[in-house]
Amino acid sequence: MPFVSVNGLNTFYESKGKGRTLILVHGAGGTSQYWGIQLSELSKKLRVIAIDLPGHGKSERLKEKTTTEGYADHLAGFMKQIKLDHAIIAGHSLGGLIVQQLALKRPELFEKLIIVDSAAKFPDPTRISNKSGSSETLRNFFLNQPPEVIGRAIMSRLFSKKTLEKGDLSSILKYLPTQSVYDPSIWLNDFEAGRGVDLRERIKEINIPTLIIAGADSLIPISMAQLLHENIKGSLLEIIPDAGHMLMLEKPDEFNQAILRFVGE
Repeated sequence: MPFVSVNGLNTFYESKGKGRTLILVHGAGGTSQYWGIQLSELSKKLRVIAIDLPGHGKSERLKEKTTTEGYADHLAGFMKQIKLDHAIIAGHSLGGLIVQQLALKRPELFEKLIIVDSAAKFPDPTRISNKSGSSETLRNFFLNQPPEVIGRAIMSRLFSKKTLEKGDLSSILKYLPTQSVYDPSIWLNDFEAGRGVDLRERIKEINIPTLIIAGADSLIPISMAQLLHENIKGSLLEIIPDAGHMLMLEKPDEFNQAILRFVGE
């Protein structure tokens, strides 16, 4: 389980397998744990790398607030440090926004691009607290509510109705961050960073083979995946039935097969 220094910041990543490289970038408040199934299964065909973004999981935290563009720059620096000229790069949710920004800024780093349940502009993140409102509403929710309240609010929106109705989430929850690595201020920074980005006018500039994967029952409306598909020339769109926002954990077989089909083209 290696670390690498990126601009002086200790950055944790997991790497498994050999061959063409697939980099997996988690979303808001997440860690490389989100990709546990993919590290195990996709590494049978590819070299799979899952990174902890700064301040997440085991990676060192930045002293100042960061932006999605800052995360994108960190990802580029990470690739340089591990001597990787290009890769298939996938991002989930906020990670999807990060890899879009990297694709616009550094297209030469991409063999292919995979955008997972993400958008060019996210819906109002205050929806997660059952309230709509300002950044202050979001700040008050994350900094003033007990961790268990925040956790329940987030969990209720991560999965499809079908998954939640089953009740037993033990096979999924083991891949989510534990309370010991949970930091409300990281969630807040991530949501505020994503809230300020609108790439809808720029995604037409992306000229990289692109796969867009979305859950049919996600907190991110399918219309946002369709907008990406319509504006990124030659892109493919896969919508996975009965999957919510965490589709790589809810429907790992379908998710992994979609990636392997795309990578194999």
